Amino acid sequence: MSNSSSRTSSTVATALRVLGILSEHPEGIGVSEMSRQLGVGRSTAHMLLSTLLQQDFAFQDEESMYFLGLRAFEVGAAVPDVARFGGALLGPMRSLADLSGEAVSLAIPRNRDAIIVQRFETRHVLRMDIRVGTRMPLISCASGKVLLASMTEAEVDNLYPEEDLPEVTSLSVRSKTVLKSRILPEVRRQGYAVTEGEYAEGIDGVAAGITGSNGSLVAALSVAGPSSRFVIDQWVEPVLTAATAMTHLLSRNSG
Repeated sequence: MSNSSSRTSSTVATALRVLGILSEHPEGIGVSEMSRQLGVGRSTAHMLLSTLLQQDFAFQDEESMYFLGLRAFEVGAAVPDVARFGGALLGPMRSLADLSGEAVSLAIPRNRDAIIVQRFETRHVLRMDIRVGTRMPLISCASGKVLLASMTEAEVDNLYPEEDLPEVTSLSVRSKTVLKSRILPEVRRQGYAVTEGEYAEGIDGVAAGITGSNGSLVAALSVAGPSSRFVIDQWVEPVLTAATAMTHLLSRNSG
């Protein structure tokens, strides 16, 4: 009985590792690379992926690349709002990443944080460890400001009952009054948000919102890079264009 339990636990653990690896490769991953990362034979990796494919925890494109499937998002209580982010919806993100050469992320709100649910890495060295699952304070990142700007005043007050806001870096906003009276109105007026060293000093970014079929904001798309080479004004329009494309795709897929 103990041996059977051990084998079952090992199988489940390996399947969960496959899901984890898929989540770290929004651009897709092949059987050989999955085999290498798992440290198992190619046939074993193929069997695991095929099983996940049959259960809709993974999907495969025409180039035989595997992606995290919709079922994986559906059972993830932490990310219910992004169950439909995948497949064709990743196209605008990939295009923005290719165009900029910088890190492109998709985030959703959870309490006081923006959680990264999809990400394309920069072609350059970035002195930050950000990946799928990373939580970033809403008040300190461009995506977080976009998400906060979609909330009502009461919702913002509920998140931040005190006037003093938590310090993230020396450049992060520390006053709720400033956040509500200046920063969030500006985001609403512009349709995008920026961050300049507020999450990590020396890192700047731009973000725009993605709207669901019901007209409410469901996620924020961002691009970020070192301030030494990242020109914020240069990437406002590309981010807005990509976010609009994802909004249209999301609406079309919901119809």
